[in-house]
Amino acid sequence: MKRRRVFVVSILVGAILIGAVVSVVTTQEFPETPTNVEAWMQPHTAWGDPDLQGVWRYEATIPLERPSEHEGRAFLTDEEVEDIARVEQELSVNRLAGFEGAAVGRRTLSESPIRGNEYNSFWQYHGRARQAYRQTSLIIDPPNGRLPYTEDARQAATRSIARYGIGPYESYLDPDTGERCLTDGVTATMWQGPNGGHNRIVQSPGYVTIVHEEYQDRRIIPVNGGSHRGIPQWLGDSVGHWEGDTLVVETINFSNKMHYEWANIWTRVSDTLRLVERFQRVGPNTMEYTITVDDPKTFTMPWTAVVPILRLPDNTQIYEYACHEGNYALSNILSAGRSIAADE
Repeated sequence: MKRRRVFVVSILVGAILIGAVVSVVTTQEFPETPTNVEAWMQPHTAWGDPDLQGVWRYEATIPLERPSEHEGRAFLTDEEVEDIARVEQELSVNRLAGFEGAAVGRRTLSESPIRGNEYNSFWQYHGRARQAYRQTSLIIDPPNGRLPYTEDARQAATRSIARYGIGPYESYLDPDTGERCLTDGVTATMWQGPNGGHNRIVQSPGYVTIVHEEYQDRRIIPVNGGSHRGIPQWLGDSVGHWEGDTLVVETINFSNKMHYEWANIWTRVSDTLRLVERFQRVGPNTMEYTITVDDPKTFTMPWTAVVPILRLPDNTQIYEYACHEGNYALSNILSAGRSIAADE
């Protein structure tokens, strides 16, 4: 079975927002900021650290890279944002009603946004309309809003697209890391592409822990000024510190897994990867998440993305993401792939 995500919690959180007010934002300005949320102040934990706790999820319409039709434009016009917001509201209502087809909000399998058409957009539904923003891409640097791939990485990305869900499946190394239920890489955990995967942030004195819904990835980040431990890991070696109310996290010492297949080459890890993340709450339910990715084995220069992330209701639960097919059933995946190849 091909790896895709099923977020049961998406159906349980948030009601459909009908007639919502369109929020027009710039790169550093999101719907909730201290200037427009009356009397909001950054809460703190009992031991005095800024409180980032809760379940957070990316629910915006901004693509990672700037689409070609917006080349040279960092921002949409107010009218374009309003049009996007109106469409998202209509899609949300139609999805709740169960209508089928892209024109009414729920794409058929043949219209699936997922490579290989595993699931239609019902499985991608956030439970409420996505937010419309002015940014034309999450990437703000380089200024063209595009991933600065090396030539080798660009070729790897082309190969990944061509073989995704198709194979060949001749070795356990052939399925990508997600199909093997390992990880899709820490780079995307806070916003997870079209899925907008949930992340629960929990704090204790000296530590911030982030539990990612997909694969149940866990990041335990010391924030007491300690040093890196120097042990290579799948999710790297993270150390954080506070700059005012902003949590800054540097992650290095990733295991070199470039020889593995990755569904998205921009999330692959190597021993030269360095991530710097900034978590800043700008309102009771909004976080500005900034990530800078530096890896000379994949990119010609560091790149930075600014991502608006929303906090979900306090009673939101993250349910088990039981990704088991890629490990327990790997032998079946390989035998089926060989059988198909033999028939062809």
